[in-house]
Amino acid sequence: MQGINPTGLGGSSLDVEGLVDQLVTAEGAPAQNRLDRKEIETQASISAFGVFRGALSDFQASLEVLRSSQDFNKVSATSSDEEKVVITATNEAQAGAYSVEVEQLAQSHRLTSVAFESELESIGTGNLSFQFGRVDSTSGQFISNDQATIKNIKITDENNSLLGVAQMINQADFGVRASIINDGNGHRLALSTVATGEINSLRLVVSDKDGLMNDGHGVSRLSYDPTQPNAMNMIETATAQDAVVLLDGIRIKNASNTISEAVKGVSIDINATTDEAVLLKTESDLGAVQEGIETFVAAYNEIVNTIQSVSGVDPETGAAGPLAGDSSVRGLAEQIRRVIGASYNGVNEDHGSLASIGIETQRSGSLVIDASKLGSAIEEELGQVTKLFSRAGATSDPLIRYVSASDEASMGTHDVTITQLASKGTYFGRDIGQDSSFTVAAGENKLVLRVDGVTSSPISIDAGVYENGSKLADAIQNQINKDEVLKREGASVSVSYVVGQMVITSNRLGGQSRVDVISADNNIKDLGIDPAEGIAGNDIAGRIGRLGAEGQGQTLTGTGDASGIKIEVIGGREGTRGNVSFSMGVAEQLSNTLERYIGNQGVLQTRSEGLNRRIEDINKQRDQLARRLETSEKRLMKQFSSLDATLGKMRSTSNFLSSRLAALPGARDSNN
Repeated sequence: MQGINPTGLGGSSLDVEGLVDQLVTAEGAPAQNRLDRKEIETQASISAFGVFRGALSDFQASLEVLRSSQDFNKVSATSSDEEKVVITATNEAQAGAYSVEVEQLAQSHRLTSVAFESELESIGTGNLSFQFGRVDSTSGQFISNDQATIKNIKITDENNSLLGVAQMINQADFGVRASIINDGNGHRLALSTVATGEINSLRLVVSDKDGLMNDGHGVSRLSYDPTQPNAMNMIETATAQDAVVLLDGIRIKNASNTISEAVKGVSIDINATTDEAVLLKTESDLGAVQEGIETFVAAYNEIVNTIQSVSGVDPETGAAGPLAGDSSVRGLAEQIRRVIGASYNGVNEDHGSLASIGIETQRSGSLVIDASKLGSAIEEELGQVTKLFSRAGATSDPLIRYVSASDEASMGTHDVTITQLASKGTYFGRDIGQDSSFTVAAGENKLVLRVDGVTSSPISIDAGVYENGSKLADAIQNQINKDEVLKREGASVSVSYVVGQMVITSNRLGGQSRVDVISADNNIKDLGIDPAEGIAGNDIAGRIGRLGAEGQGQTLTGTGDASGIKIEVIGGREGTRGNVSFSMGVAEQLSNTLERYIGNQGVLQTRSEGLNRRIEDINKQRDQLARRLETSEKRLMKQFSSLDATLGKMRSTSNFLSSRLAALPGARDSNN
């Protein structure tokens, strides 16, 4: 046995350990090499899928700026004097130019007290009531701000100093700031409202413990009631006033220096009065749209290159990518190509494909842009370009608004027919045959309503004499809508006096809209408001496309081919109302396709999990191989150890016989 070291365990020249090791290695080598190759290939695939998935995620992120139709309606806004007037615009703003002149800025109401020797000087005890509103210039009455709440501060022996009152006001945080100012002649309590505007003027009504409310002593020194000349002990240092601007020659008064309701989608911030008109301009930001599309094309070409590198064959070396032949990669590439080449003639008249706006597909699969052609399409037919890329919907009737659509909705144009408009729930009071001079006596003047299913707290109607039904209706509406329970649930009403009867109408539209009077005191019943159920409103009804739609409030949701398309009918008439169009453009479809592949339960996730399981299986096979080789090693060691022992015995016998034969007579002579 040449080549084997003579280290036999049983005395032979047989290297049992070396021989067994070589035999075991030879037995396991083919399987080990096969598993090594499988692991290397699988790990390469896992790594490639990780890179591929990351590239797809980056590509999906690049689509976000094109998926929403709102991103195509970006509006830029400029001001000729941004130090004095600043304009901002949302996507709802229309292109336009406006002339603005600022005559007056809105400002807070500011009051200061008389001088006190010290900020710790006692000012007496009692209650201080803070009320927000304005003084009516005609009647001289104080009209409360319905959006603000009355705040009462209790002044006790523990806080009856200027400092204590200031701290109480600031800690309460109800829209008034307080500070102590030393003007050299003493310490004064200074108050200012947080909110600007005439409607946020302060009225301070005191309840002095000494019983004298307006004598200029004790807590009454902090009184300020513009309806009571002898109760104005605080000094007004700044009048609460509205901002006054001329917008294209139209005078606008606004409580704050931010005017956001004059022009839809436009907010105007005024910082100073102007000596001359400031020109404001809003226009579509078409450059941002083109830039977004160019970014998309660059990202698309990058993903095409990535797909080629991981699944294609290098034309120079002939080497295949780590995911060559993978069905998931091949399937995704095919779906992407299909989306890019899809036709949108069903939703667009002039631009039914990417090629029609200057985006062509090359033989390599990448895209190339004709910038001039793209720019012209964006400028002339932005709406159609929007439909090519985004999830977009539009209606032909200006009183119908597209809301949304589900993924199941079919692209195209669907006719809209309204068979019933949404209506509001209404309570009709008893006809009392009275047109003027309504008296509400004090006491027994409460009622409880159920508005849109929400039961109110007991609501008190202010006692007094009302000159006509409209004034009384306004007072009742005001008190109902101030109820905290109704406000919390978003329920409100409108109240009117029509031909001798009080009419209370929910401000909500639809089948859930309803007003019921649960209970009413006698003085309320005298106004014709008796406990009774009102008439419920109706949900809208109609069709989107060929089949009936589901109505809720003012919203219709389509079924069938129009399944998931939602529209809101703001007004108009019953009957045929034009159409609604819906499209899922290139960016939207690509994003949805990618999500099916790279999402948490997507194709690539499943594929990666399969590859990881393959690695686990390889490791199991390695364990099985190791156990099999261990068994073989034990068997071979036993066999060769036995052989070694046998050879050792044979060698000993041979040596013994040789020595005995050598000792025989004549053996020496024969050897010689």
